[in-house]
Amino acid sequence: MDSFSEELKKQREERKIRLSDVAVQTRISVKFLEALESGNYEILPETYIRAFIRDYAKAIGLDPDETIGRFDAQIQSVKLMNQQKEEETIGKGVATSLKLTKPQKIGLIAAAVAILGILSYLAFSPTKKPSVAPGDYEYENTQAANERKFDSAYTAVTKTRAKADSSRLVLEATDTVWVNLVIDDGKTYDLLMKPGTKSAFWGRKKFRMTIGNAGGLIVSLDGHQYPPLGKTGVVIRDVTIMKDGTIKK
Repeated sequence: MDSFSEELKKQREERKIRLSDVAVQTRISVKFLEALESGNYEILPETYIRAFIRDYAKAIGLDPDETIGRFDAQIQSVKLMNQQKEEETIGKGVATSLKLTKPQKIGLIAAAVAILGILSYLAFSPTKKPSVAPGDYEYENTQAANERKFDSAYTAVTKTRAKADSSRLVLEATDTVWVNLVIDDGKTYDLLMKPGTKSAFWGRKKFRMTIGNAGGLIVSLDGHQYPPLGKTGVVIRDVTIMKDGTIKK
């Protein structure tokens, strides 16, 4: 845990604010808040981390701009330390390679010649076909065909189970996007979608979303595609799409 994340947690605990209360106020899942307090900044792209830190600061009564400034200073310090370690490692590696003894150099040359000989033999030697017992090929084809039939049957059953009174929400990412989705005030999904990925969900009443980088998400309901719900790089909160297609913000 780094000093910045330790300070965040300390400030929250001193104010006697529960993490679950911060999650309710910010609409950020507890697992992401726990990651922020433990210094695990790899869970999301840095753009979303900064947005989460700003909302976290507001929720516990800290100055958002000052908090972001401390975060930037922490990240810069870590980057400089990692760069120094990398340069030191490279320097040691170069120094070690320059200190090879004469027997070591002869051994390396001999190993290279041996490897070259093996590669030449493999390249020019006749290729033998693998032996296949009678019936193996037919069995493999039959097994693959059965698996395809099973997959098709499973897909058909799954589609049949979809209620006639349910709506299908499709989310398609054109950029890296974070989405918190609540279906019918029940099941919740935390999604980190990469460009080109697509996900579909079924709901009977409504879909409520908080979206990071709203301009990078294409939203469709029952085949109807909506205009962008927000601009690129902008976080929008509590956008609700009703079953009839209306949007409430």
